[in-house]
Amino acid sequence: MRSKLFSSLIAGSICLTVAWPSLSFAKTPSATAEAFAAAPNISLVSISADGNRIAFGFTTASGETQVRVLDVPSKKTVGVSVGDKKLRDIRFEDGGNVLITASDTLRYFGTKTEIYRTFAFDFETANIRNLLATGGILREYNSGVRLNSLMPDTPNRVIMSTYDVNNSDLISWNLYEVATNGVQVVTKALGNSNTYSWITDRTGSPLARVDHDPVRMTTKLFLLGENKQYWEALKLDGTPDRGILFQGLSSKGRIIFAKPMESEFGELFSIDPKSGAVTTFMRAEGIELGDARKDPWSDTIVGVNVGGLDPMLQMISPDLQAAQATLEATFPGKLVTIMDYTRDRKKIIARIETPSTPPEYVMLDVDGPKLTRLGEAFPGLKDVPMGRLQATTFKARDGAEIPVYVTLPPGTQGIKNAPTIIFPHGGPESRDEPRYDYWTQFMATRGYVVIQPQFRGSAGFGRAHRLAGYRQWGKRMQDDVSDAVAWAVKEGMSDPKRVCIVGASYGGYAALAGATMTPDLYRCVVAVAGVSDLPKVISQEKDDAGTSKSSSVNYWVEHIGADDRAAMEAASPRRLADQVRAPVLLIHGRDDTVVRFEQSVGMANALKAAGKPYKLVELRGEDHWLSKTETRLQMLTELETFLREHLGPGVN
Repeated sequence: MRSKLFSSLIAGSICLTVAWPSLSFAKTPSATAEAFAAAPNISLVSISADGNRIAFGFTTASGETQVRVLDVPSKKTVGVSVGDKKLRDIRFEDGGNVLITASDTLRYFGTKTEIYRTFAFDFETANIRNLLATGGILREYNSGVRLNSLMPDTPNRVIMSTYDVNNSDLISWNLYEVATNGVQVVTKALGNSNTYSWITDRTGSPLARVDHDPVRMTTKLFLLGENKQYWEALKLDGTPDRGILFQGLSSKGRIIFAKPMESEFGELFSIDPKSGAVTTFMRAEGIELGDARKDPWSDTIVGVNVGGLDPMLQMISPDLQAAQATLEATFPGKLVTIMDYTRDRKKIIARIETPSTPPEYVMLDVDGPKLTRLGEAFPGLKDVPMGRLQATTFKARDGAEIPVYVTLPPGTQGIKNAPTIIFPHGGPESRDEPRYDYWTQFMATRGYVVIQPQFRGSAGFGRAHRLAGYRQWGKRMQDDVSDAVAWAVKEGMSDPKRVCIVGASYGGYAALAGATMTPDLYRCVVAVAGVSDLPKVISQEKDDAGTSKSSSVNYWVEHIGADDRAAMEAASPRRLADQVRAPVLLIHGRDDTVVRFEQSVGMANALKAAGKPYKLVELRGEDHWLSKTETRLQMLTELETFLREHLGPGVN
């Protein structure tokens, strides 16, 4: 049943050449939907430990997705086609093999699942091997595997984890050492039915694991003792979801972890792997710390994502801090994100962008100093005028300060009474960031003001702001979205008679909630992969988990408030379809494994029964993330037509 993931080598050769350093091709500047929907020409750029090879995702002129590996000294390239599968990650392991992670939507046991796999690609032999997918009872049917460590001291071997049976014949999350030739697999540690994460030292030896008991709602961290037995070093009570997240190691070998449900601004902690003593590793006041960046060649923490209105990956290692400063000085006013680097950190791969400038990839040679431009992600958008983003806050009806991003149409000055799109993000425990976003810029270049409120429930602005969204579907979270409209009108930016709400995933729910709960506020409504029926979300989560108690089920039960059936029904747009006054456009991927296609079908049926204007667009073969160019283009084309018809022309 498994489909073949990779097709044959490009032209069957390992000696294809490309002109160095250019990895992109020029296109005529255009602001067409095709240009915005296009897959990135170059993406996921990675560099080998010695700096002699660079790997990257590449989209050909015909739209084929490939992984290409460039040998810098010889300027020779080999590559492999991903076919119709979805490329998710590229990195080198210590022996020089390229590790490629890709996914596909497959049906197992009657349910569609997004299957993630990691493959090792050998430059010299052009062989590609599927890692940790066979040899175990369950591995073939798992939704995926996790790459834990590159084992920097052991070339051609990596540490991975996946579900399989343990010594008690229970399904558990186990740890394995895997040879990149795809043949040898050594079991390093077996978990139990509650285990969800492992951390190892740089040799691949397990240091600790974390278990979550969804029934007792406890999270426990276990350390490996000298007697080779695991002992409980830390316990967190009252954690419906997983309460401890491993981040990496300190330079002294301590385990770095986060307790996201307990720390207001994402404090990071360290625990001694021998004694179990816990101390604070990093703390910030007034700005949230997110996930840490782990050095691939040592597993030590070298950077951390910081939140707030101006989020970024901030390096904390002095040498990488210096490289980041050099790049920021070279590209003033642009967002610099260090993506990868060599073992000696002398060659740095970085992504450079702004909200108005699509990403490009560069390589900094620290000993040069020499900057090599590797390629533009979207050459078809080069020199296309883009919208201008502004970050600010507004006061909600209860006085709370709500962060918000406003993108103004290109070339406009002194915007007044403009047609406006309210664009709430998905999640809802997620956020927008002030970096290039094809969807936002597509709407802005059509002449619309685009407003992205970071409503309560959003991540990145502190624990209190995030938790304020719990059990607030259709309530406080929706009020914040509505208050963004009132603010924009009061500021004079937006015409109150020309406001449309557009959103995807939770943002799609917010759009449908706006259509049904504040029907006079919006002139039109677009929901992409939107939730319409909250009780069905909970029942689907339970069906997918095969139990009424799991970490994922607990999370959604707590976040939505599933113990109050009446409140869930009252906050479900499908059940309020008779309140709709604006035309509704529903767009949904047929292969969506996160928000099921049936959510949009149910909403369409309810609107039809109520005699309301609507259109349902099915994206065949598309997932939750709009991963495919052709269906992404279909979405943008439908969106543009719908907005022009119901919101009217933009300001430019």
